[in-house]
Order: sequence, then structure tokens, then C-alpha cells
Amino acid sequence: PVSILAFLIFVTFAWGIYLLDHYDEDDNFHGADDLSVGQFLVRNIAMPHVQRLYHTVPPAVVGVGGGGVNAGPVASGAIVGANGYVITTLHSVSNLPEISVQVATTGGIRRFPAQVVKTIPGHDLALLKMQTTEKFLHFRMADVQTVVPGQQVFAFGRNMAGAPLVRQGLVQSADAPLAVGATQITHLLRSDAVYSWEQTGGPLVNAQGDLVGINIAATGPTGKVEGFTVPAQVIVSHLQDVVRFKKGSATAPGQPQTQTVAAGSTNWWSKARAVVGGPTAIPGMGMNVVQGNVVKGNVAPSIPSGMPFIDTDHVGGAKIGGYSVADIVGLVMLALAAGVTGGMMTMGGGVLQVAGMMVFFGYGMYLIRPVVFLTNVVVYGAASLRNDKAQLVQWDKVKPLIPWGIAGVILGYFIGNAIGDSVVGILLGLFALIMAGKAVMEILQPNAGEETAESISAAEAEDEMDELMALADGTSRPKASGLALPEGHARSAVLGLPMGLFSGILGISGGVIEVPLQRYVGRISLQNAIANSSVLVFWASVAGSVVAFLHGSSTGLIHWEAPVTLALVMIPGAYVGGIIGARLMRVLPVR
Repeated sequence: PVSILAFLIFVTFAWGIYLLDHYDEDDNFHGADDLSVGQFLVRNIAMPHVQRLYHTVPPAVVGVGGGGVNAGPVASGAIVGANGYVITTLHSVSNLPEISVQVATTGGIRRFPAQVVKTIPGHDLALLKMQTTEKFLHFRMADVQTVVPGQQVFAFGRNMAGAPLVRQGLVQSADAPLAVGATQITHLLRSDAVYSWEQTGGPLVNAQGDLVGINIAATGPTGKVEGFTVPAQVIVSHLQDVVRFKKGSATAPGQPQTQTVAAGSTNWWSKARAVVGGPTAIPGMGMNVVQGNVVKGNVAPSIPSGMPFIDTDHVGGAKIGGYSVADIVGLVMLALAAGVTGGMMTMGGGVLQVAGMMVFFGYGMYLIRPVVFLTNVVVYGAASLRNDKAQLVQWDKVKPLIPWGIAGVILGYFIGNAIGDSVVGILLGLFALIMAGKAVMEILQPNAGEETAESISAAEAEDEMDELMALADGTSRPKASGLALPEGHARSAVLGLPMGLFSGILGISGGVIEVPLQRYVGRISLQNAIANSSVLVFWASVAGSVVAFLHGSSTGLIHWEAPVTLALVMIPGAYVGGIIGARLMRVLPVR
């Protein structure tokens, strides 16, 4: 039976890997909604090819703004997945307490709440997910390895009124740098098709309607807007672990340097351009233009006309389930460190994992929470079994706390979603700082460690022995020490609810809360507190996983592939780290 089970598990994972590499999220949908812009152009539109773009691209171009009822867009965005994934610029949304995406439909502009799934600060990118299960027209990714200066492109955006605007232009240079504050962004395209801040975050497309990149509007030395584009291969490299991008046709080099807009579209373009007042941004509307940081001399003379631009940093390389080998190694090492910390103390591991996934990999909390919960189920499930085998788990004290821990993690999950990633990040940092300070104080002024017990008199020792014998016979109850708590549900709530609440809000394991509660409020020894906490973390993580997947799937905010794949990458490292940490707990002194 064990061999059969192992074989079935192997087949299951092999099939999962095959699906990750070959499954297209749109293959199960039919009708116009399952099409990319490029497919729609080929199948449904019979117009001169330039004019077709002006009719078919705008539905996949969105406005991105705050969550207020009358809040206008602060940037544009491009829909890159039928399930409502949107890419825009990070600086546009980084300070928004709420995010909404404005989509043009046949019935008018519709607004969808959205959350940040992943950010790439090094390229000023943010991946958003509209909170809906509806399907959308979206972009395929162009093959821009063959992009050359002089190639024809079209930059789209949406203005303050939600109307589309577009400009036809040329690729001026490849591999252009741009300084945004202290960040030096490299591997950018430069194009004169971008002329207004309202195109920031919007798509740059080729004549086939495929996404060449995401636009960044910057103020040049003369005060005019200069256009840069984060190319498609950079986007795919950074975000293919979350989105299964469709690949478009190659961008053909050697196109004419200029091309006349098809008849009938010139007036449309003139009206669109008049909305934003010409080639420079309207005064007071330049909030989204990168100010005064264009690097001089960014036209790359080393790339002669006709020579392909190849970005070796973001093209090629081994990929496993959408992840580069470097990312997999980084995630495994992060999980290993979190596992050692969590296994040794049942506290601190979740803080490391969540903070690391936010800071080093740019994931948002909507994706982090289900990953951390799934990881904790495996790691702390194994830890609970080991602690139970070592007879360290006090089941009579743990069982009443489990329902409160589950209730806390469910409540905390929805609170965490409501307050947003930026607030969670601040709370996580403050929380880690407070707990680190507390640990230092314990080391400097130990008052509860087993090694620091004060000497007692012979009479006190005899009284304690009489009490222990009475407890063993069941004829007495322990004397209250420390913080006195009422028995029953109130005591269980105090010991179980905070752990679940913090776990749900911050995405951490919760042991960092539960271990001190067990020690100082429940008056339990350190090793028993750790063992009891491992059981509570396990059950809270099971509940958290169920809630995160049910809520995320029902609201269209996550799809199971990304968090499950991330968890599968991190679980082995976290599990091994947990084993190492548990052994260290038994070997190392309390301090």
C-alpha cells in the first residue's frame, strides 16, 4: 500500500507539472471573452490593419485609480490575463489605500476593486488582480527579442474621463536606462509614442496587437514628456510565476520608418489628443510623471539599426513551473530559515517567511496568506506529531483552545484584507521589533527560564512537594500564579483567540503570540508551551488555508495554481528547517 500511494503521489505531481507547463487558462472558455487582442484582430475584424488597432485594443486598456466613488484614474493599465490580471506602474499605486480598475464595456465604464498580487520595484511594475470572476479581452505578449530602433509601435492609455487615447510612434532605442529616485531601471525601450502622463502604465503594442511593454512617462531635461517602456520579456520573466501569459507573434523587424494612419482614424486621433492638450501634460495633472530623472545619453549608440536587442538577464534560462532556478533556490533558502526558527521556538518563522516574500519577491498578502497557511499545515503538522510522540503536548489544555484559534484566524483574515498590504507591512515590522526587544530583555533580565529558578527554603520545598502529590492524586488544584484567569471559555479565549487573530491579519504562524501566552499567562514550561503552540498553529493554519482559498476563489482574487505552486516550492525547505529547529530546541539551553 505504501508503494502504491507513493506512485500515485508521483503521478499526481507529474500531472500537475505538465498542466502548469501546458495548460492555458483560456482554453476552457468560448466566445469573444476567451480571446486575446491579437486573436480578436485576426478572427473578427476586417479593416486596414492600423485602424483595426484603434477599435480592438482599447477594451484591454484600463484606468487605474483609488477606491473612491468619484476617484479618477491616476494611471493606465493593461489586461494580461482573461481572469482579470492587470499590469501597471508601481509608483502609480504604491500610495493608494484602495485600488479600483476601470474597464470600458459596451454598457459603459465599470469599476472593479483590485489588489496588488506582486510588485517589481526594480522595474516599476505592479501586477493587480481585479476582484471578480468575469473574463476579459487581454493582451498576448510580443516577442521583443527582435525589436529594433525605427520599428512602428502604438502607445495606449485612458484619460481622466475614461476615454482611450493612442499615439503612433517608433522605437527610438533599446536597452535605455532611467533613474526613478534612487532606483536605476535598465533594459527599457524608448519610444516617441508615449507623450502624456495618462499613458503611464498603459500598453505599448505592435501592429499585430500584441503587448510590447508597459509605458513609463518621464520628464526630460527640456520639461517635455519622454517615453520609456518596460519590455515584454522583462514582464514575463518577473510575473510568469503568477500569470500564464499567452505568447504572440514575433515583432517583425524592417517595418517602414513611418506609416500613414488609415482613413477615418485621423479625426478620432485628433480628438483624443486634444483631450490632454497636446504633446505635454496638462498642468496639475502630472502627478504620475517621473520628474526630472531621465538619464542623459540614453539613446544606445552601441545598438545599430537592424540589430536585435537581446536582454540576457530576462530571456531564456531554466524554468520550473514558471520559476527561475535562482528564484526557487531563494524561496527554498527563505523557507529553510523560517523552518529552523519556527521549529526551534514555534515563533518567528512566519514573520521571516512573510517579510521575506514581501521584501525580496514582491508578493502581496492575498497570495502570501494561502502560501504561508499551506506551508504551516505541513511543517507544524509534522512538529505536532513529533511533540506528541515526545509526550510534550498537554492535550487537556490544548483542545479547549483550538476553536478559539480557528475563530481568530478567520476573523483576522478578513481584517487583514480590509486594512491592505501597506498597513500589514508596517504592523509586521512593528510586531517583529517589539518581539525582538522582548527577547533581548529576557536574555538581559531572565525571570522565567528554567536555568534561573531561585533557591527556596526546605519548608517551601516541602510545601511544594505536598501540593504536587495532591495534584497527582486529583485531590487538589494548582495554586494560582502570575496572571489569574477565570476558568472555562474566558480562559480559552484569552489563550487561543489572539494567536489566531494575529495569524490571520499578518499571515504569520502565530506561535510568537501563543508561546508567551502559554508561558506567562497559562504558567506552562517552555517546552510544553512550544509543543502546545505547534498544535494550535496547525489547526489555525488548516482553517486559514480553507478560508483563503474559498474566499479568494469565490471573489476571483486568486487561482489555486500560483499559491499551491509556491507552497510546493517552499514546503520542503520549511519541513527540513523545522526538523533541524526541533532538534536544536531539545539540544540548546533555554537562553
